[in-house]
Amino acid sequence: MASLIRIECPPPLQAILCEAIREYAAAAYPPGGSECGQVAHAALMEAALKLETDFAANDGEYAGLNRRLRAQFRAAFQYYAEQHQRRELEPLLLRLLQGEVVSHAEWAASVS
Repeated sequence: MASLIRIECPPPLQAILCEAIREYAAAAYPPGGSECGQVAHAALMEAALKLETDFAANDGEYAGLNRRLRAQFRAAFQYYAEQHQRRELEPLLLRLLQGEVVSHAEWAASVS
């Protein structure tokens, strides 16, 4: 079984996590690409779905991310912050990859 990173953050940031992973998968590994690219695309899409499922199953409190995909998640979060001009979110997203908790207060401070 793969080692997981426990992700704990407010619901708005949970939604951004999933959106960032999906957007990056579509941009980095578009349809018609190499077989390896399609495998990476599928892995990222499955990871986003697993995040949503985990958060739902745990009353929105936490979810798990596959540690082996950490480099791709980092790239996805950086891509999202750049594309949406939301650089203030990047440090919060990257902290989650270290297993750190992002509180509601930290979230509120970053978007105000």
